[in-house]
Amino acid sequence: MKITAIAAIAHAINAAYCASQGDLSQPTWADAPEWQQQSAIAGVEMHLANPDATPEQAHESWLEQKIADGWVYGAVKDPDAKTHPCCVPYEELPVEQKAKDYLFRAVVHALKDIPDAEDAVAKALASLPSPTLAIEGVQAGYIGVQYIGRRDYWQDTLYSSGLTFTKGQARSVPQIVARKLLRHLDLFKQVEGAVAAGDDTAEQLEQGAKTSDKREAERQDFAVIDQMNQISTKAGLAEFALVQFGIKLNMRDKLEDMRETVTQHITRFGAQ
Repeated sequence: MKITAIAAIAHAINAAYCASQGDLSQPTWADAPEWQQQSAIAGVEMHLANPDATPEQAHESWLEQKIADGWVYGAVKDPDAKTHPCCVPYEELPVEQKAKDYLFRAVVHALKDIPDAEDAVAKALASLPSPTLAIEGVQAGYIGVQYIGRRDYWQDTLYSSGLTFTKGQARSVPQIVARKLLRHLDLFKQVEGAVAAGDDTAEQLEQGAKTSDKREAERQDFAVIDQMNQISTKAGLAEFALVQFGIKLNMRDKLEDMRETVTQHITRFGAQ
């Protein structure tokens, strides 16, 4: 949870900085598309895993992931066409774009040691009476929540629950999910009463859990690949591959080819 919170704060600061430069295109974190949220989360994870990483190295990591996802340079950022003006080497970035990497790094390091908000909220709620457990028509351990946002359709891209809501829709959801949703007072409120028959909440939560597990595995794979890409010698890479995956690399191969062999193994079998 803390990683997501740091990513959201870094995103908000970046949006404010963009606005100061006359760029008002950045959405709020809640409205940001999933690819943009995941990019910010990956950036936080990179800095946490590599605390000495420079802004230049952070950009290189970002650029590598963008290229891997099919993005190319374009004068205008276009998610559909996957073009981005920052898909260039760090030294070619304008000064105002380099500043974003400095700001992002500063936010991560300033917040990395704060207590996890999820644990703090859980402790606070545990000390309060919980009348919601006795609400008539709502299963024990569940809380009724209603979407009160302005959109006709809302999908959870922040907590990976898999839930969707139409305007005014109420669902009975597990307490741990409800607590997260009810933090957003502009989007949800707690309600009493049973949810209509035929509700697909359980199915959405199950699918969300599967998707979340898959994303976590992908993040772990990316982290290991990023760690591997920091190795600059054949001997070091060969030792890494042998210890981590039991792969014996051909020392006659080029360093790039050795990296590709390990990357293919991780892509096929996973990092764990």
